Amino acid sequence: MSALWYLCGAAAGYLIGCLNVAALLAKAKGFDIRSKGSHNAGASNALVTMGKGAAVCSALTDILKAFLPVWLLLHVIPLPEGCAYLPVVTGIAVICGHMFPFWMQFRGGKGFASLLGLTLALDWRCFLIQIGIVALMLFTVRYIVPATVSCSVLLPVWRICTTGDIPELLMLIMLAVLIIYKHIPNLRRIADGTEIKFREKHPNQKST
Repeated sequence: MSALWYLCGAAAGYLIGCLNVAALLAKAKGFDIRSKGSHNAGASNALVTMGKGAAVCSALTDILKAFLPVWLLLHVIPLPEGCAYLPVVTGIAVICGHMFPFWMQFRGGKGFASLLGLTLALDWRCFLIQIGIVALMLFTVRYIVPATVSCSVLLPVWRICTTGDIPELLMLIMLAVLIIYKHIPNLRRIADGTEIKFREKHPNQKST
């Protein structure tokens, strides 16, 4: 029975994660968001290609689509015995759906906003630290990628220190590796000086 719950949770999480508002807004405007700006189907590229409104809408949706199912599984939906890790599995599936959506040929976003949503559902204190890291990075080095890498590593470290749960740690480490892997092109662009900085104008950037 628990295996069926995990299967359903993973499948539902993946499908929820496939909802990519940035890509849908761009499609409504007549272009593929992956063809412009940073070529990423996420909130940061929505800012570059469509402006602040699209970016805020995309970021909030990406956070909430991970937060809500995990929070509901932790606090509202009664789970049967043997399903203690279902909330984390579902949250990770949401992030995988965001990064590898079937309707976008498995080339989606990079999962950072949804990682924040998962963190918020698991422990709001870690979420606040992540937000602090984002603010620090944006106003010092002016790149979002170092914040993404730092927050991806912080979550499993924080959880093992506060819960001591080894299986959860292993799952969160695999998630961190996957998110960092998705950001390797950004890290390379930072190294060669071509990555777009926070508040830096880009030829495709919309005025707001």
